[in-house]
Amino acid sequence: MFSSLKIIGAVLLLAGFVLTYKPNLISKLRLPENAYQMIEVRVKWGFLIGLGIMLIFHNQWSDWKLTVCAVLFFLTLGIVIARLFGFVLDGFFLKQVLWLTIEIVVLIIFGILYSYADN
Repeated sequence: MFSSLKIIGAVLLLAGFVLTYKPNLISKLRLPENAYQMIEVRVKWGFLIGLGIMLIFHNQWSDWKLTVCAVLFFLTLGIVIARLFGFVLDGFFLKQVLWLTIEIVVLIIFGILYSYADN
């Protein structure tokens, strides 16, 4: 079962990166012309990246506290990765840096909770 979760996680991770790179691949919606809004569209696919990373690296599914903390941590990590990917593709904006800073602080908090949930 764990190897199948890792395969599903790898597929989700790859799909998350592809859809972060080309967000209108599935739907034919028009992409925003504004680069700031384009980063926000890319960030939505960070959930797939985070879910894929969680399925690859999380092993203790029987402990519900640890699993909830893992979901929060890895989904936030996926959002941070997608926002950084957007910085590379669309440019650097001060307001986006503010969002990135908030997400990194939340990621640290969830990481601390994740480490303490194992006890």
